[in-house]
Amino acid sequence: MREQDARAFGARGDGVTLDTEALQAAIDALDAGDTLVLSGGVFVTGTLTLKSHMTLRIEADAELCASRNLAHYRDCGFYHNEMKRTVSLLYALDAEEICITGGGVIQLSGDAFMDFSKMGLPPEIDRTTLLPEHAVQTVVRVRRGGRPTQPIFFNNCRDIHIDGVQIFNSPCWTLVFSNSEDITVENVYMDNHARIPNNDGIHCSASRNITVRNSTFLCGDDCFAATCITNWDGVCENIEISDCLMSSRSAAIRFGHLSSHVRHARVRNVKVIDSNRALIAFAKDGGRVEDITVENLVSETRIFAGYWWGKGEGFVLCTAGSDGVIDGITLKDCSFTEENPSIIAGEDARISRVTLENCHFAYRAVDTHPYYYGKLDLQPNIPQLEPAPFHVGDMLYVKEGACRDFKIV
Repeated sequence: MREQDARAFGARGDGVTLDTEALQAAIDALDAGDTLVLSGGVFVTGTLTLKSHMTLRIEADAELCASRNLAHYRDCGFYHNEMKRTVSLLYALDAEEICITGGGVIQLSGDAFMDFSKMGLPPEIDRTTLLPEHAVQTVVRVRRGGRPTQPIFFNNCRDIHIDGVQIFNSPCWTLVFSNSEDITVENVYMDNHARIPNNDGIHCSASRNITVRNSTFLCGDDCFAATCITNWDGVCENIEISDCLMSSRSAAIRFGHLSSHVRHARVRNVKVIDSNRALIAFAKDGGRVEDITVENLVSETRIFAGYWWGKGEGFVLCTAGSDGVIDGITLKDCSFTEENPSIIAGEDARISRVTLENCHFAYRAVDTHPYYYGKLDLQPNIPQLEPAPFHVGDMLYVKEGACRDFKIV
């Protein structure tokens, strides 16, 4: 096992030179167990293909910086059900034993692909009444020409370890694990721009044996999402999330989406601040979310102006408008400070075995309150906002007929 310095292959690390060719040559030259070291500089690059049995170590004094020119990226060949072409900064297909570590920075340059002069605002908000301090909460638009869609992407991989790096400014889903297993993300600090759409912190799709711990995720979209978007026939399962700080304009933690099957997840010791929603489980059209336990979740949620799913709820369990199933949800020793009440919604008791044990709720309004208070937001299950049958200060709304075997203890 050797350590290879990227500069030995011609990388400049001067923050100006495009080092893609040199960095890829360095990766290609690694033998099993070798480490590529980036140190003492800013290494600008386009798309790089990672390989099995390698470590990429970005030292604390180094930065791997994504090019701000989309022409420096390439399609990795994976067809994504939602994003279509998969364009990444770092990717691996059909690989194993890959580690990214070192304490340095991965700068994903997401702002280069956004038009901040154009904001996404839903029709129910009158633009003429939007205050300037609220306009900066809205979603911005992707520039014509597109963006990297899966900046750090693994498909059909196993034994992936992301440890100690700092990741900034993602243009879309940040760390993506698709059809993969044995994944560990720890000691990561991630800070994405709060107005960029779809910049999920970690998105696990049809993957298993996932551990996320001791990390911070500040994102516009979901901080952690478990779905099956890249493989609707798969299952996302065996998930452990612990000792994390999260902030999101969408949901800090998402389990399920449309027909995804997600099961066996444990969350403990997570703090959610300045967020739209803390925890959600959604199932639609054959989707299932099963066996989720959450302990010691402390959250503060609020309404944000702009086109974000969710309206300040603490947690949402939803099978509305579908034959989806949610079964076996336990929330224990959790605290929700929320602007709209937490919601359990669906029909025909397709949500079952829900237990709230020693959970506490508190109401808080913020200055965006008039935009969305009293709106029932169950997107994407129900595409339109509905007038909600709850009142100011309500903490929990359970739609009649939505849930069986529901207990508060």
